[in-house]
Amino acid sequence: MSACRVWLDAPAHIRRIPGTDYSAVPAVRLPEPSLIEAALGERRPSGWVMRGGTRGQGTIHAPDCTEAPQGVATLSLEHALDLAERPAVRLCSLCGAAAELTPLLRGFDGGFDQP
Repeated sequence: MSACRVWLDAPAHIRRIPGTDYSAVPAVRLPEPSLIEAALGERRPSGWVMRGGTRGQGTIHAPDCTEAPQGVATLSLEHALDLAERPAVRLCSLCGAAAELTPLLRGFDGGFDQP
């Protein structure tokens, strides 16, 4: 018989069967997330991807965006900002590319409370 290791959130996925002895079942708790991990939540993949790109047109997305193309090279921040400066390149508002990259393009002179 082979063994396998499974990580799961026990209260959400399993329940004890009354009268069953679980003393031989190994159980290891995962470490609690750090305060930073708890505050920020799950992190998205780094980098950016571009849909289109023909004739200088396209849309920049986060890699995990539902509209992002699959199997394309990931752009660095600098490359994404260079492309975003082109008039025919848009930033996706669904995945937050627009919210994250626009301040870097326009600067922070007006502060963070701009409408």
